Amino acid sequence: MAGERIPRIRRGAIGANVAAMCVIGAAIFLMANYLGYRHWRRFDWTSRQYYTLSDKTLRVLDDLALPVRVYVFYPPFTPAYQDIREILNRYAARSGKIEVEYIDPDKDPARVRFLLAKFKLPAPAQANLVVFEQGDRHKYVYDKDIIEMDLSGARFGRGPSIKAFTGEQAFTSAIINLTQEKQPLVCMTVGHGEADREETREDGLGILATLLERENTRMEPVALYETKEVPADCDLLMIVGPREPFMDEEKKALGDFLGRGGRLFVALDPRTDSGLEAFLRHWNVDVGDNLVVDPQSARRLLFMSALNLFADDYPPHDITADMRGKATLFSEVRSVSPGGANPDLRAASILRTSPQGWGETNYLEETFRFDEGDDLRGPVSFGVAVEADAARAGDGPLANLRLVVIGDSDFLSNAQITNLANASFFLNVTNWLTRRERLIAIGPKIPEQARVRLNAAQMRRVFWFSVAGLPGMGLLLGVLVWSRRRR
Repeated sequence: MAGERIPRIRRGAIGANVAAMCVIGAAIFLMANYLGYRHWRRFDWTSRQYYTLSDKTLRVLDDLALPVRVYVFYPPFTPAYQDIREILNRYAARSGKIEVEYIDPDKDPARVRFLLAKFKLPAPAQANLVVFEQGDRHKYVYDKDIIEMDLSGARFGRGPSIKAFTGEQAFTSAIINLTQEKQPLVCMTVGHGEADREETREDGLGILATLLERENTRMEPVALYETKEVPADCDLLMIVGPREPFMDEEKKALGDFLGRGGRLFVALDPRTDSGLEAFLRHWNVDVGDNLVVDPQSARRLLFMSALNLFADDYPPHDITADMRGKATLFSEVRSVSPGGANPDLRAASILRTSPQGWGETNYLEETFRFDEGDDLRGPVSFGVAVEADAARAGDGPLANLRLVVIGDSDFLSNAQITNLANASFFLNVTNWLTRRERLIAIGPKIPEQARVRLNAAQMRRVFWFSVAGLPGMGLLLGVLVWSRRRR
């Protein structure tokens, strides 16, 4: 009996040990899952950091005080669905104030109809739409705002593909629209041949107006020759590409506006007389009567002349702080340099050519060459930002003054604002002027397109490996197993 009791005790001890190990293993498993739930981190393994949120988005999400609910009306099979889901999941992971609901219009039409009625949207709007909601305010983001499609392959029988993903810019702008209490007013001068903000042709500013609207700003025209002053509620005044000179009373209105701490953006083209050149000199900006030429840009821009400036080396400034690795493109530019007429103001260059560039004064010639003593030696500045010298201005009216002058307006046109980082640079300028530095622009994300190119010999090797090699290996293993079992 005693001999039988010992194995029984041993079996009990082994069973208890196994049970204890199972309990410990389960506890470790639950603890690991709990720690993983409480302490986790997302990584972006794409080579271009395709899903990494920008600093602007992170600042906006961190500043959220009230919850924002997001409704995604996208079928899962649409091209942009996975990108939208990944980006919005990262929004929600960053801020507990973001709550996202994905609604498949094909599987849950009742939910779709209810929400469309709630948002007062027509039924066709259910496809490819993202709605942001905070309280009783809503912001709608459509498919055209999220992706840019490439249709160039249609003539070769290929389907459309995503050219650029602009979802982060559209989503963050929507959140800004919902959460920002004050909507800045941008006034644009008219009456001097300026570009039209409502024009959709190549020389218009329709895309620029859309970009500003996304940044939660509203735009209104202002005729200084009629009002004789800049409206008091104007947060930013823009003068884009004037072809006719401003009158003395208009320049007086501009001076009064800056004198009380106004914010002004001016884009002047070469070979035009805006009447503002002498006026800007008083505000520490020297506008040259020349054409800026840069052979270095011509070498980098194939099939384009030296009059097209490729800028990617920016002087240090708050406007250009996030422009590292981003390029902007300008065509037919005049020099704009920091001056020193007013000691209460500080002027700094924000755009410049390479050292090989120069300011050509004899711009009627078809071929350009640098003439010592006549032309402006490079690197040539063609963009200047001006603000008050804090030590001298103190708390006076000039303390809030900000001014940016660019020697080209074409880079803002519908034809060029989407080139390279032109839009990002412009939004950086406007956000700096309106003292919204934390809202530095977000550029579009370009999808990675990895392609494998094989020659004929490589194709044959792949064919024989997949058609004969893999099945042959399986057959050989089967024969080996069969032969061992027969022994």
